[in-house]
Amino acid sequence: MFNSTLTQIAKVSLVAAVLAGASVSAHADSLIPTDLTSNIEQNISAQMQDMMQIAQRELSLSLQAQLSEAMFEVDAEDENQFAKEMTEQAITSAMVKE
Repeated sequence: MFNSTLTQIAKVSLVAAVLAGASVSAHADSLIPTDLTSNIEQNISAQMQDMMQIAQRELSLSLQAQLSEAMFEVDAEDENQFAKEMTEQAITSAMVKE
């Protein structure tokens, strides 16, 4: 009788230990995907920040290039207009002097 009670207590203890071990391992398994998900989110966030900085830099350079091209074109047009005016004034003034 004492042996059967001891055997039953041992079996119950063994089952409880197995269930507790399974519970702990299941909890640990749920922590691994949580950590993995957290790491993936952090990596994606860092990559998005890098991409935004690169896009911002490229946009700024593009705008600077377009602005300098437009200023160069305006400057070239002004020089052509100035040369025309100087030629016209020179001819007009020469005609007036004679």
